[in-house]
Amino acid sequence: MRRNFAILVLAAVTILIAACIHPVHVDEIGRERAIEIARGQVSFPPDSIQAVRTTSGARAVWRVTFRGRLPGQPPLLFETILVEIDRHSGEVVSIARS
Repeated sequence: MRRNFAILVLAAVTILIAACIHPVHVDEIGRERAIEIARGQVSFPPDSIQAVRTTSGARAVWRVTFRGRLPGQPPLLFETILVEIDRHSGEVVSIARS
């Protein structure tokens, strides 16, 4: 009885761990490649870069955000460019600037 309970607990823990692990899709471009593609849309040297795996509508994308200043821009003004890259094809899906 005690042995069956231990096996049941071990099985439950294994299932929970498997459910928490995010699958890596082999056919997706990686984070560094997405940043490299998105960098082509940026006209300033970024102070920070953030890349997040997400969806846009029903499309799987990397949302890459660049923050920085244009050359000669006043110190308190910053540029932000958000570029969405299709995670499968590497296509630029959208660009937002502020």
